[in-house]
Amino acid sequence: MNKSCIPSIFDQFATGETLEDYEPFGSGHIHQTWLIRSSGDHRPDYVLQKINQKIFSSVDGMMSNIQKVTNHIREKSTTLDKNCCDDRVLKVIPTRVGNSYLTDSSGEHWRLYLKVESGISYDLVPNEKVAYEAGKAFGQFITDLEDFPYDELEIVIPDFHSVEWRYEQLSDALKQNLAGRRDKVDPEITFARDQIKRMVVVPRLVQQGLLPERVTHNDTKLNNILFDQNDKAKCVIDLDTVMPGLVLYDFGDLIRTAANTAQEDEADLEQVQINFPVYEAITSGFFESTRKILTPEEADILALAGPFMAYLMGIRFLADYLNGDQYYHIDDPEQNLRRCRTQFRFIEHLLHEESECRKLIQNYYSNVTQKGSSFTK
Repeated sequence: MNKSCIPSIFDQFATGETLEDYEPFGSGHIHQTWLIRSSGDHRPDYVLQKINQKIFSSVDGMMSNIQKVTNHIREKSTTLDKNCCDDRVLKVIPTRVGNSYLTDSSGEHWRLYLKVESGISYDLVPNEKVAYEAGKAFGQFITDLEDFPYDELEIVIPDFHSVEWRYEQLSDALKQNLAGRRDKVDPEITFARDQIKRMVVVPRLVQQGLLPERVTHNDTKLNNILFDQNDKAKCVIDLDTVMPGLVLYDFGDLIRTAANTAQEDEADLEQVQINFPVYEAITSGFFESTRKILTPEEADILALAGPFMAYLMGIRFLADYLNGDQYYHIDDPEQNLRRCRTQFRFIEHLLHEESECRKLIQNYYSNVTQKGSSFTK
């Protein structure tokens, strides 16, 4: 991309500011992102993104969803607290003609956010307070949208968390064996086949009407929260996948990504363990902000949330490995296989400790104790 187009793109948004400087920003791999600095000592900064249309084909739907949920949260926050800080929720900057995103002459789509000042992001959990704040922030996101009609949101990625569909994709990858790697993954295939019966419990509960759909974030990695200098959560970001979903998805993906002691592509599987203090801190924060809205059935299934989301990602990594690494960025040919093995080993640990996880979850659901407050100190 020609970087020289950034000033002209920025100028088509209704900021009232003059661009002073810009540079690549963040560690995301989906969109191309730029930090925009406007002129003047006290002028705001902005985050400009070129939207990846290969992954998000319905830019209209995605941006409509983002505007709806951010407006809802902002209005609710202002109603409850007139002095509420505006950077608690992302602010979409419209174009000069009032659209939520810009389409340039080559058909590329761009959007602009007001930058959340002093926002700090973490890829790894530095302490239990951050884990507690992350659980609380993602839980509050669901609670803030509890009264928003989820069916007013577009499904931006169909079957995103459908374990049945993802398993079909894995089966197709096995049959096609595009990369000729089928013989390398017998243990992983056996594990995936052994676990699918357990994982389809989730969609069956949905079909029976026992797990309600809500507005969920659907990509609750730790680095999708911005923290202040005191490690207090400020703002939930990366709202591209906000759509109807299950509480289990958001709780489970945070457990999957934050409570694992190993890196996602760890080669030494002995390093893969459950970080129980982090698991408990996440649970404490999550239930502090959601306990009043969750149904008993939702709380009861959350012990399976971590294994479910790890299984979903594990079979996606495995299918991509079999297909020749067409979807996920890799640094070496075996990275997707390592990612899969790490997820599967984490599932083994979580299922082995499922009764303890269930007991912990039920304790926080039944009565959010003062124990959780220690994480904020």
